[in-house]
Amino acid sequence: MPTKESVFLKRLLWQDDMMDPVRENDTDGKKYRPYSHKIIALVIALVIVVSGFTVFYTIENGRQDQGSRTLVVYTYDGFMASGINTSHALSVVFGTFEKKYNVNLEVKNESNLLQLLLAEKSNPKADIVIGLDNINGLTAVSNGLLVKYVPPAEKYVNSTLLSEMGSTSGYLTPYEYSYLGIDYYKPFLHNQTFQPSFGDIINNTTLASNLLVEYPQFSETGQEFLLWEIAYYTYVLHENWTKWWTSMAPYMKGHIYDSWSSAWSQYSTGPDTNLLVSYLTDPAYNKVWGYNNTTGSTVTFHAGKAYGWRSIYGLGIVNGSRNLNLDREFVNYFLSPTVQNEIPNNEFMFPANSTVSLPASFRSVQNQADILALNQYMSSYTVEQNLTQWETEWLNVMV
Repeated sequence: MPTKESVFLKRLLWQDDMMDPVRENDTDGKKYRPYSHKIIALVIALVIVVSGFTVFYTIENGRQDQGSRTLVVYTYDGFMASGINTSHALSVVFGTFEKKYNVNLEVKNESNLLQLLLAEKSNPKADIVIGLDNINGLTAVSNGLLVKYVPPAEKYVNSTLLSEMGSTSGYLTPYEYSYLGIDYYKPFLHNQTFQPSFGDIINNTTLASNLLVEYPQFSETGQEFLLWEIAYYTYVLHENWTKWWTSMAPYMKGHIYDSWSSAWSQYSTGPDTNLLVSYLTDPAYNKVWGYNNTTGSTVTFHAGKAYGWRSIYGLGIVNGSRNLNLDREFVNYFLSPTVQNEIPNNEFMFPANSTVSLPASFRSVQNQADILALNQYMSSYTVEQNLTQWETEWLNVMV
């Protein structure tokens, strides 16, 4: 999940007792990212830079050009880069397919997948795209950028997850997902259980003044948090969603960031920075990397029920590919245990294949089965039709 910063670089910048989740690929001034995935140039064994792209060539036993065919795969910066051994994860995910099908995979990392696909619509250069989500995927489908394909392996994917893909279903195959979360610094809350409602936050000056958020216009995390709040107020409380932001506005000066990464860099660094809009799986990341257990993450609650917004990431076949049979094999393969087992501790997302067991690190993550997905209250069509207007309304309230 899916935008994610370079682990190595972050470790140079921050102390080991700081939380270091690698997240979304929010690009300055651009809101479409597939999951905070930024700098991987430090993974020298797998990376070379060509024409502005970071290109991965998976290498199995020294092979690089032995395959008789080549598939071009676009994905986000930092794909599989959040775990302990990025090189191994990439070799498993891409190298296994190369070896099995005697094919070369040319994997190009791009910070703005949707805009690149739109720019290349009349002359597509990719065969596969990995990392469009249940929001920007709507634009990709409506612009005819993807080929419809439903892999047989989708029988392993939770049917609710498929339904939340909306009109992207059949074009984007989900491979990972997670709820957004409100991260909290446990000592700030005196290590007490934290199950806030939106009302708790606006009615408590201390909580309101500690929340760090992201601009929905520039950050996918911020965009999805806005949808979380709108769906909750509209469909659960049946109230005007703008009133919560109106109450929060006085506390937001200096607390709204252009990207998840810039917001995270300020988390728990001062007396009023102890809550962060992030991802529910962040504690699993801390567990794997051996950081102190000082950060928890939660969704919001109301009348004893938990509500959250689920991010779903998918892969699809690019319209114009000349390798459709091989493309379909790759999509099928991506739902196999070979790939899906690598997702939890390298992407820190839940694997879409429901038969895959979660690692021990995920025991520290709130049980997703207990959360009501607000995506189910608000159709993807409603989001597509209203998102720009909602972002404008949000901006009018906040400024």
